[in-house]
Amino acid sequence: MAFLARLGAPVRGFLEFLGDQAHLVLRTLRDALFLRFGQLAVVGAQTKLQIRFTGLDAGALVAGTALLLGAVTLIQAFSQLSGLGAENYIGALMVLIILRELGPLLTAVLVIGRSSTAIAAELGTMQLNGEVDALAAHGVNPYQYLLLPRWLGVLVSVFALVVFFDAAALSGGFLVARLKYGVTFGFFMDSVRQTLSNRDFAATLLKIVFFSGAITFHACHFGLRIRRSQTEIPQAVTKTVVSALVAVFLIDGLVAALFYF
Repeated sequence: MAFLARLGAPVRGFLEFLGDQAHLVLRTLRDALFLRFGQLAVVGAQTKLQIRFTGLDAGALVAGTALLLGAVTLIQAFSQLSGLGAENYIGALMVLIILRELGPLLTAVLVIGRSSTAIAAELGTMQLNGEVDALAAHGVNPYQYLLLPRWLGVLVSVFALVVFFDAAALSGGFLVARLKYGVTFGFFMDSVRQTLSNRDFAATLLKIVFFSGAITFHACHFGLRIRRSQTEIPQAVTKTVVSALVAVFLIDGLVAALFYF
């Protein structure tokens, strides 16, 4: 029996985690529907703060990473396809490698590294200081005031950063294509447009929605579970990063299988 109990403990823990995630998402959505007009300004102000930290402050990091990635991708492609008319595959390479996969995925990884850790640490500190209970005691709904603005802020930020990432990566790729083969901007963009399809836009939007949810609610789950001391905060941050990364890669694989398999 003890062996079976040890064997079942991880499964039970995983199911409890899934149940808590479902509870956080459904409760936040339900309470969002009951927002009063006077509360919109408060939620909007909190959402703007989250967008500023997650989106605006990460813009330079995302742009630099994407610019280098786009340039390196085409440098590697040209080195392998030299003599085979590599310039004819520029659009397909950029769409297949950058826009479909690496753009949303790397953006999510950067947001996990910067923002999900901050959300988990912030909520954990608030939990330890009794601020979450104090909000509830004063009639402030924590789902409306804490979780909803962070979810909306991360959603808007991830969407903007993915667009920014793709644009910067295309710029880096065009720079290499221009210097290597003298490709014109019109030829480069036509090549990308011919490969890009509405299915790519739909898959990317679906990834953004699910990535944002996973990033936010994993951080909220581990942050709000802190109960005893500040030594739990680093543990919660580490668990947030690991579980959010697993979730993001799993979602990416499922969406890819759904749209392209």
